[in-house]
Amino acid sequence: MIRYLLFFLLFSQADGKIDLNRANLDELLRALPIDSVKIVKLYNYRESYGPFQNIYDVANLPFLTSEDVKILKEKVYFSQKGREGYFSYYAEEVKERTVTEESSQETALDYWFSALANPINVNKASIDELYSIYGVSLIDAVQTYKRAKMVGFLRPSHLRRTPGLSYYGYRNMLPYVTFRDPKPIPFTGWITLNVSHYSELFQEESSDIEARLEQLTSSISETTTTLWSNLKAAGWTAQDSLWLANQLTKEKEESSLLKPEPYLRFKFNGLAWGKFRIGLSLYDNPYLTKPLPKYYASVEKLKLPLGLVLNKGVLGYYRVTIDQGLLIDNSDEGRSRLMDRVFGIFGDLSRYDAFSLYGGAIEAVKGPFKVSLWHSYTLKNGVEDKNGNLIFYYDGDFIPSTFQDKFYEKVQGFNVKLDVLERVPGTQIGFSGMRIWYSRPMVCNFSFMDIPLDREDFSDPVFNWIGGQEKKFVQFSGRTVLYPFSLEMEYAKEIRGGDAFLVKGRIQQSIFNLTILYRDYDVDYTNPYARPFYEDTRFRYTILTRSYRLIDPLYASLGNLPFPKPEQGVYVEARYQPFARLLFPRLYLDLWRDKSDLQNNYRAQFQVEYRVTNQFRVRYTNRMQMKSNIRYLGISTSWLNENSLQFMIPFGGTFFTAEYRNSIMKLTERGIDFRTSIYGSFLSFYVDRDITSGLSVKAGAVVWATNGYSLWHFEDTGIDFLYGDGSKWFVSIVERLKPNLGLRFKIKDKLTTYPHTGLLGRKIVDADGNEVYLPFVDQRRVVNLQLSLDYSF
Repeated sequence: MIRYLLFFLLFSQADGKIDLNRANLDELLRALPIDSVKIVKLYNYRESYGPFQNIYDVANLPFLTSEDVKILKEKVYFSQKGREGYFSYYAEEVKERTVTEESSQETALDYWFSALANPINVNKASIDELYSIYGVSLIDAVQTYKRAKMVGFLRPSHLRRTPGLSYYGYRNMLPYVTFRDPKPIPFTGWITLNVSHYSELFQEESSDIEARLEQLTSSISETTTTLWSNLKAAGWTAQDSLWLANQLTKEKEESSLLKPEPYLRFKFNGLAWGKFRIGLSLYDNPYLTKPLPKYYASVEKLKLPLGLVLNKGVLGYYRVTIDQGLLIDNSDEGRSRLMDRVFGIFGDLSRYDAFSLYGGAIEAVKGPFKVSLWHSYTLKNGVEDKNGNLIFYYDGDFIPSTFQDKFYEKVQGFNVKLDVLERVPGTQIGFSGMRIWYSRPMVCNFSFMDIPLDREDFSDPVFNWIGGQEKKFVQFSGRTVLYPFSLEMEYAKEIRGGDAFLVKGRIQQSIFNLTILYRDYDVDYTNPYARPFYEDTRFRYTILTRSYRLIDPLYASLGNLPFPKPEQGVYVEARYQPFARLLFPRLYLDLWRDKSDLQNNYRAQFQVEYRVTNQFRVRYTNRMQMKSNIRYLGISTSWLNENSLQFMIPFGGTFFTAEYRNSIMKLTERGIDFRTSIYGSFLSFYVDRDITSGLSVKAGAVVWATNGYSLWHFEDTGIDFLYGDGSKWFVSIVERLKPNLGLRFKIKDKLTTYPHTGLLGRKIVDADGNEVYLPFVDQRRVVNLQLSLDYSF
């Protein structure tokens, strides 16, 4: 019955008038009984100059006759509040558009939600406010800022005519801006609620905790294993071993209490009289012993005596992002090749806690000067050795009591920026300093975590983290824009440590843009709050990620800490549209050297899209990658070749996407791993159907097969990782109940099988010592239910 209902929803036709400000071209062609050439012109005009206010705007178009206008008057309606009024529509669009391989950070999404609920007056916006909008380049921001100061904007069509503003930047900017100050109202803001439930533990898309807990059980139960004999041979006393056994036992006992429970994420963000903002969030999941609350209160754009303007003043949890993140961007989220970020100081309602800042921060402006100050004092989780010394930070999906609340951390810093050339807006220099203080010295003795006397150790240079009770950093930055060029530079230095440098340049034209980024991070630049552009995290591909090599398998969670690996490299990215129907959406090449093992690597993407019609598109993507690693008992190299073919087809008011992807990775044979290649492929289908102006259904299905390779697949609002062989389907029902209220309900069914073959002659034995050679299959089925609400008031 449900399948028939969904089929009806997907392919039924809607009656009544059509929204001329939001309908796509295919919908307009089907609904409007006028010349199709005129409909295309009408659509192109709206996309270029923004939404129509009423029928009189349409009547002024020279290519429409009075008869055409009369027909349109009967067939169309106009979104009453324009683009900025449709919070629920754009909230869903933001969630879907930012689901990419280099997806944006959660706090950036919160900032964009705030801008949707309370749009920025583009005539008064600063360059950094515009630059913080998703998909808006520094060139776009500066060109818009200059035009606003010269003549101002009254409506979207004026903004569209801004010299040097790319069409892509204009479309991305439009939902977040308004053209006049909104009328002061007592209270406005937004609320989001997300509830998600998995039928089994450890099956979430991003969790790898299950393998670690299985290894934990093995470490406890098998007292004659290599672990205990090696510890004794390395000089561990009976008391030392008892300390470790007690820690492992406690972790196992606490993990045994875990059970499938819903994920809950609630956020409230309110703005009083356009000046005072409060935020509150609550996050809970099956691995937390108690819900995680966050909160803050802030003041914005408050005029003070002597011409001083307090841009931001925050008490509570907050984020600080300075320039390209070399000094500080206190996010727990590691993002490879991150290019879009939100700049400045703002409240933090994210679900991540390991690198949260709690205290106070301000950002003030006087003339060409902008000054930021921050102070934080927080209790952090950490790893201790058998003598009670603090080794390092700890973070993970599951944090047992053995790692909780081990030390206090104080973070203090400042940033000063100066606009140096009044006639060249966007030209700026900056200087920063930051101090990190720990209540206990951090010894950074990673080798303590190693099982002694085995084949590998912690001699890797990435573990040469500068410890102690205090760390200090200084930073210099600069940027300028001379259309069509922009240049950004940042340099950071750790006192008693190394350097980090990043420079980013961009050329932007109407049909072409090119970004070049060079970075160079020293091995001894050990800043826990640095989140610049990088390819790999610091501890990836090291012994720290392999739980079976550690005395406590849960130590492997440290391998995912979001610190950048020491890298030196050049990244080049381009977008090019030589003809209306031919587009190269994203071409990139990254050549970099891992400075910890001195190995060279590259990653490249070629992507081309041909538009058969305005909506019917065919896209081909090829990714190639070569990575070398000296950490696995000699140099090993992997070569990846991935090909994807997508068809995006509109028909009957439905948008259909089909994709086939095939990935092959060639490996260097090493140790007991006899494989010389792994591979995987999938076939996916996705349907997006607008049933009415406020109701849509999005459904997808995937089948896949792999041989040791992990595939990633983008769904409507998330990413899923595919292992083994399997299939899945999902259906999302998205309803915009009101312009300010949206609901999304999603159900997903995922079946994964793990075939075990090729066992004969591999000397693999069971618990009784008998050789295992018959193939067998593990099978897992997980059902996931999700509900989300987005509301603005």
